[in-house]
Amino acid sequence: MAEQDVTSVLEEAGIEYERLPHSHTETAAAEAEALGLNPEEVAKTLVLSTPGGHVRAVLAASDRIDLSKVREQVEGGKRIHLASEEDLQRDYPGFDLGAVPPFGGPGDRVLVDARLAKRETVVLEAGSHEQSIRIQTADLLKLTQAVVVDLARD
Repeated sequence: MAEQDVTSVLEEAGIEYERLPHSHTETAAAEAEALGLNPEEVAKTLVLSTPGGHVRAVLAASDRIDLSKVREQVEGGKRIHLASEEDLQRDYPGFDLGAVPPFGGPGDRVLVDARLAKRETVVLEAGSHEQSIRIQTADLLKLTQAVVVDLARD
């Protein structure tokens, strides 16, 4: 179901994508390894809880998020944190826990790391731990109306 939801969004938007099935993975780094890709080519989407609602932060599998940089972009100060498993199950029921893509489901604000935004294409989980998709990074930015900012730890 999750992959159909994600691909439906892409098809409705007229965005070309490539399906990339793989063995079950629990992390973006493991997803990259299962696909035989460099971790810089694979994105992870982290759902953050803020006082104003959820924000999806998208960065390369090889990077770690710097919440102080996120706090510069999103109001809420110290009250910004990673969404809990309970939040994810409640608010993103169409996606596997830990496999929320940057689009689909509720219309969250999306932040994309500046380093990832420079890539021609990006590989994303398609809402499940066994399916990924590759799309043009420009299409991701347009579809999500993402703000491109520095999100990764130095």
